[in-house]
Amino acid sequence: MITLKQWLMLGSSGLFLALHFLLWMGSLKLTSVSSSTIILSLEPVFIVLGAYLVYKERTSSFAMLGMGVAMVGAAFIGWGDVGVSQTNLIGDVLSILGTLAVAVHMLIGKKMVSQLSSFVYSFVVFASAAFVFAIYNAARGISFTDYPNRDYGIFLLLAVIPTVFGHLLFNWLMQYVSVTTISMSVLGEPVGASILAFLLLGEQMSWFQMIGGMLAS
Repeated sequence: MITLKQWLMLGSSGLFLALHFLLWMGSLKLTSVSSSTIILSLEPVFIVLGAYLVYKERTSSFAMLGMGVAMVGAAFIGWGDVGVSQTNLIGDVLSILGTLAVAVHMLIGKKMVSQLSSFVYSFVVFASAAFVFAIYNAARGISFTDYPNRDYGIFLLLAVIPTVFGHLLFNWLMQYVSVTTISMSVLGEPVGASILAFLLLGEQMSWFQMIGGMLAS
């Protein structure tokens, strides 16, 4: 039986997952796909720090050096986007906040999957996140249904591929490997996302983004 404390933890995990998506998707309106996803690669940095502060997990000096280099990479991206526009910089900040939110979500998840089935955890957390999205849409007056069929197809793909083959799989893996190891999987995302952004959206990468991306990843 799930206790009240566990329900609160599950709800908090869902809240932070929702905040991650709201902030990160919001950043894509203001900055480039490359900048947003490269900054997302800072997730392992936040998780290592959080695991040390919350669970007292220690990490190697080599990993600490890697985190420092990743932070320098993120600073390169932010500095480069200052030269583009203030809007891009705001998008970078939203991406950082979204990355921090997903790190908190995963740190909570690591504790919860040691107490509950990963599938029970995932179901409750996804439902909690959906509830937060519903409140957000209602408060902003965003329609729940007024979309063309093409958009519904995209919604379905987003629900199946990133959720089932992403977050659901991550939640299951947290039973067997460290949350830090799982978070390392995001390091390949900027590469694929930047290539797709170039092919589909015609986005070009600046030298600051390239250098920052190499350092952050």
